[in-house]
Amino acid sequence: MLPQMRTRRAEPLAPDDRRRAIIGAITPLIIEQGASATTRQMAEAAGIAEGTIFRVFPDKFALIHEAVKASVDPAPVSKALSEIYPSAPIDVQIAEAARIIVDYFERVIALFTAVRNMPTKDSHRVPGPPSYVAEANAVISQSLTDLFERHRDALRIEPARAASAFRALMFANCHPGIGIGEKLTIDEIVSVLLHGSAVPDPEAAT
Repeated sequence: MLPQMRTRRAEPLAPDDRRRAIIGAITPLIIEQGASATTRQMAEAAGIAEGTIFRVFPDKFALIHEAVKASVDPAPVSKALSEIYPSAPIDVQIAEAARIIVDYFERVIALFTAVRNMPTKDSHRVPGPPSYVAEANAVISQSLTDLFERHRDALRIEPARAASAFRALMFANCHPGIGIGEKLTIDEIVSVLLHGSAVPDPEAAT
């Protein structure tokens, strides 16, 4: 009779790794269900016991806030923008940047909406947006400016101003409280940004 092999138990995660794992697992749930997602559902999404959540986070608000903070992190967006192939035509590069920013804005807006819809204690109230939001905006603005800088000779305005116009158009298109009707497509965004919305006057070109 063969001796039984003992199954080695997995090493427990370090506290910071545990936090990141929980946040990564529950973020899609919050985006889908907003603040109505229960801690039981969050625990199931993370594959842990519900009590484990409260050993890592003091309450549901703190958990959702940390998910928002993690999603605002500009590093992955900045890296993706920098990796857009530099030899591609300007419209191709801007279209790819638009896809990256749409994904980022839609995720962040959905999470902020979840936080805004939660009943909060006075201790949770923060006057104005958190500082990490402004810091993330600055990093992303600079990354977009660097992208437009590649095409300085093809622009009628400074790259930084082109980046600002791009961000404003993207944010308005993604925000449910600003957009009107059906969202612009990526192609429409690129067309409006690079060529305007008016039909070219053939006589003006002669």
